[in-house]
Amino acid sequence: MEIPDAVRDDIESRANVVGTCRGPKRVGARPTDEECLVVLVRRKVPKAQLDPGDVIPETVEIDGETVRTDVQEVGDLRSQATATRPAAPGRKERVRPAPAGVSLGHPEITAGTLGSPPLETEDGRTVVLTNAHVAAPIGEAETGDDVLQPGPADGGGDGDAIGTLAAYSEIDPDAPNTTDSALVAVDPDDVTGTVLGVGPFAGFAEPTTDATYTKSGRTTGVTTGDLRGRDGRVRVGGYHEEPTVFEGVDVFGPMSAGGDSGSLIGIVEGGAFRATDLLFAGSDRSTIGAPIPAVEAEHGELTPLSTGGTGDGGGGDGGGTGDGGDGGGSDGDAGFAAAVGRRLRAAYGEAAVEAGTDVAFRVEGPVRAAVAVAAAEGDLAPAAGRAVAAAGPGVAPALAYPSGVESDALDRIGGRVALVPVARE
Repeated sequence: MEIPDAVRDDIESRANVVGTCRGPKRVGARPTDEECLVVLVRRKVPKAQLDPGDVIPETVEIDGETVRTDVQEVGDLRSQATATRPAAPGRKERVRPAPAGVSLGHPEITAGTLGSPPLETEDGRTVVLTNAHVAAPIGEAETGDDVLQPGPADGGGDGDAIGTLAAYSEIDPDAPNTTDSALVAVDPDDVTGTVLGVGPFAGFAEPTTDATYTKSGRTTGVTTGDLRGRDGRVRVGGYHEEPTVFEGVDVFGPMSAGGDSGSLIGIVEGGAFRATDLLFAGSDRSTIGAPIPAVEAEHGELTPLSTGGTGDGGGGDGGGTGDGGDGGGSDGDAGFAAAVGRRLRAAYGEAAVEAGTDVAFRVEGPVRAAVAVAAAEGDLAPAAGRAVAAAGPGVAPALAYPSGVESDALDRIGGRVALVPVARE
């Protein structure tokens, strides 16, 4: 379904509406198989409190067909490179080589996120991907500027440049934008091919509305969410005095906060991560991403660059679920991950256990293991996938999980990884 501009213009002119997209109609919190016109509002208001002209119609006509509308509350959409919250554990430190998902920023911002593992541009440069408003703040940056890892809010300063600003999208205040993206030129030895807390980077994928999406960001760590709508046209604050229009974007459930801008959003398959979008905006109720094809239309084809580095810093992931759940999609909430670390050190010795970049912990010595942490039942399978992906010759994959969790998934997982039940403290 293609939404005519006339339909969008009519709907988006109504009070409280911040955008439109196409997506599955939702009944309660569950999507259905019916595609509808999704109307994005700051907050839902009872019809009795609206002027008649501002009430959203229950149906609209598109190409001679009657299409139902679905009003969804997305809050106040804003760019997310203003880090107002502390970074998740393991994400604010200076890390070389650095995985995707750690703190990054131009000297004139607070902090955003180093979005991608290394990519090769069409002209042969090695770059990492983040947002323009992370690496090239409006009116404050020019090509060649240093980009710091970590970002200034996390202590980055002189001597912490991980690369230089190579290219960025201009954010137009008067016309629709399709991406908020920047390329940072880096030395391949200074970055890794992993996404922190998720696993190895396997390239790009096309999004579908029936998948579970994962992101790894500076502030909320690893979170998951669903795709609510595609082909969105939305108004986003934080760039100019008036909200800035973006079109062709994807709308996800809540899975980000300030400081997560620049993260990749994608799908975990077989323990590897494939990106579909570049996260650039959101609220406490929604996350907005620019599809990778729009990013490549701006910067040219970007090819994943294989690296040998695995990194040695930034372990133990914070964060929770995108939908306010109980930790699914994370490599462990901070308290539980700390309990796992204490148990491992008690069993194998302090020197044998180190924080990992692709899993929460690595155990070295007579026993060698890659230990992923699942803080809740919903993350058992993804965490097991991360452990398998992080293991190698002589290294056993292991999964630590709360001892009170009971799930049929444990029977299936137990054939692939060592199970380590740990009591919450």
